[in-house]
Amino acid sequence: MRRSLVLAAALAAAFAAPAQAQTGGAEFVPAPSEAFSVSPTSIAPGATLTIAYRIGGRPRRVRVRVDLVPEAGGRPAATLPLGRQRTGRNRSATWRPKLAPGRYTARLRATTLKRRGARTSQNLAVEIVAPPVTAASGVFPVQGTYSLGGADARFGAGRTGHRHQGQDIVAAAGTPVVTPRAGFVAWRAFQKAGAGHYVVVSGDDGRDYVFMHFQDGTVLVQKGQAVSAGQQLGAVGSTGASSGPHLHFEIWPDGWYAKGSQPIDPLPDLLAWAG
Repeated sequence: MRRSLVLAAALAAAFAAPAQAQTGGAEFVPAPSEAFSVSPTSIAPGATLTIAYRIGGRPRRVRVRVDLVPEAGGRPAATLPLGRQRTGRNRSATWRPKLAPGRYTARLRATTLKRRGARTSQNLAVEIVAPPVTAASGVFPVQGTYSLGGADARFGAGRTGHRHQGQDIVAAAGTPVVTPRAGFVAWRAFQKAGAGHYVVVSGDDGRDYVFMHFQDGTVLVQKGQAVSAGQQLGAVGSTGASSGPHLHFEIWPDGWYAKGSQPIDPLPDLLAWAG
C-alpha cells in the first residue's frame, strides 16, 4: 500500500554567520548553510526526493549530511550522508527515505573537517501521511471486554525515537486473542525488551497481522501452522516492554518487515470488525 509524504514548510533558509568560537586556542567559524531545500513537496514511500543545498562560511571543505528526526526527538529516523564537499557551491542529491507515517524534522548539517564545530540549517517540517484505509472483513481480535485507549494507543503516536506502528487494545490479562483472518502462522517468537511473546499471521487476504505482548504460557499456535478466522492464538498479557495488559496489533499489507513494506493504521479494520 502506498502512502503520501508531505513536506509542510518553506523549503529554503538563510543563516547569518555565527559568533566566533574557541577550540584548542584556535578561532574558527563553523560553516553555515546558505540554502537548503527538499522537493517535491509530496511523494509516495520509495519515491525520490531531491535535496538542494549550498554551504557557506570560512572553511573550504566540510562534511555534510541530512537527518530526518522524529517530532518526539531522539535519534534520526533516517540519515543521508553527503560526504566531504567544497563550500560556496550549489549541490544536489537524491534520496529515497523509508519512514513510517508521522512528523519529522529535516536538518542539514555541515561540520568542519579539522576542528570541532557544526552548524545546522533552519529545520524543515516533514510529514508522512497514510491515506484512508478500506477495512477488510474479519473477526475482532480481542474476545472480551476491551478499550481502544486514548491518543497514546493510536497508530502514529509518538514514541522515543520512533512512531507507534499499531493500535493498542486494552483488556484484562487472560482475555482470548484470535486471528481476524484465516491463514498461517508466519512467525512466533519472544522479545524481552520489546514485543514480549508475539505471533505474526500471514492472512488469506495477502496481509500480515501482528499480535504482541501475549501472556506467558498462553500462545497456542506454532510457526507454520494453518489457522482459521476466529481461531484463538493466545491471551492478552503484558510481556516485553509493556506497562499493562493489552494487545498491540499491527497490519502490514505488503508483508511484515518485507523490503519496502510499511504498516498501516489498523483502526478502520478494528472498528469494522467490532460492528
